[in-house]
Amino acid sequence: MPEGCECLIRFDNNPCGVYFPGQSLSGYVELRVLEAFKVKGVSLQIKGFAEVKWSETTGTGKARRTVHYHGRQDYINTVTYLQGSPEGNQFDIAPGSHTYRFGCVLPGNVPTSFEGQFGHIRYTVRVVLHRPWKVDPTYKVGFTVLRHVNLNENGLSLAVPCKLEIQKVFCCGPCASNPLHMSAQIPIAGYVPGQTIAVRIEASNRSKRRVNEFSTKLIKNVSYISQTPYIRVRLEPEIVAEVRCPGVAAGEQGTWDQFLAIPALPTTSNQCQVLTIGYEVEVEGKITGPNINPRVRIPITIGTVPLTAHAIPTMRNGGIDGVRAYPVPSAPQVSEQPETASAPVPYDQLRPPAAAPQPIDQMPPPSYEEAVGSTPANILEEGEENTDTSKFTPQYMIYRFDES
Repeated sequence: MPEGCECLIRFDNNPCGVYFPGQSLSGYVELRVLEAFKVKGVSLQIKGFAEVKWSETTGTGKARRTVHYHGRQDYINTVTYLQGSPEGNQFDIAPGSHTYRFGCVLPGNVPTSFEGQFGHIRYTVRVVLHRPWKVDPTYKVGFTVLRHVNLNENGLSLAVPCKLEIQKVFCCGPCASNPLHMSAQIPIAGYVPGQTIAVRIEASNRSKRRVNEFSTKLIKNVSYISQTPYIRVRLEPEIVAEVRCPGVAAGEQGTWDQFLAIPALPTTSNQCQVLTIGYEVEVEGKITGPNINPRVRIPITIGTVPLTAHAIPTMRNGGIDGVRAYPVPSAPQVSEQPETASAPVPYDQLRPPAAAPQPIDQMPPPSYEEAVGSTPANILEEGEENTDTSKFTPQYMIYRFDES
């Protein structure tokens, strides 16, 4: 910025700067000027795009080759001159405070904001002071777009228990051991941040190897998809939650109940052509030695609207013995209604019953937090002058059921 000039960009009634596709975005720009300076215009740009970029090097010496991968998808790019024009005459911005209003309607098909190691889905508001014969100072702020993912729209597939099994044999041929059998089960496959994933692990170890411990993880899988020089997918998994429990000795068997609390996270997303986000629950048996640890992976969906209570199953002896699920992780509740209409609860063997469950439409409103493990991103692009622009971190929805 010119000396003695400050620019503020503020959103109307939205201090977190969180918007949904199709929603109206509005705010104001305030220029505080101490000394007059000349400009040709003051422009405001609202921009939204996805971009991925990375390089891979193979070979050595003369055979060394580096490929630069890139992909981009644009969603919104509007430019408005708050004062002046690109072809107009230069003029002085007088000392004092100058306020300009702005607004637009976000497209209805834009994906959720995301900042990652090799790409991002980013939305910004940028103010540029177009100065004759000088570098154009830029002031930019980011805002978050959250795409609603209503889990009830896929309730038939998400509100059912999921169970996967694996059998591991150590060595091979005549030296092959008896098998280690391991399974993992979750009561439903759709969750929102703030809920708890109940995972039941069952293992029957007929081998001679000890399983030292079981690790239960919630993994976020980000796929970066290039368009040039050709299509290539770079998958980057990230552990966002993890719990551990004791393993099982040789010749023994057991059952363990584990709970994964879901932090603030972006939703499952596949709307973007160059960047997608998925989630899975992984249970891994840790074994000493050169063996490949047995793993079970169960895909799940992270949304913004939780499954309604009646859509979540109550499982009896036919599934997980006594394992049930309910949206409220820290206030498990049970209903006095007949079995056909009973409200589901978390592991009733482990947690005491309480009063009747709270309907979804009466749950506390979500709050917004930065994603776990996130770091502020520099949202200045190439050629933009650094004018003390703050770095930006998207805000994601999280429910606080235990605070209601």
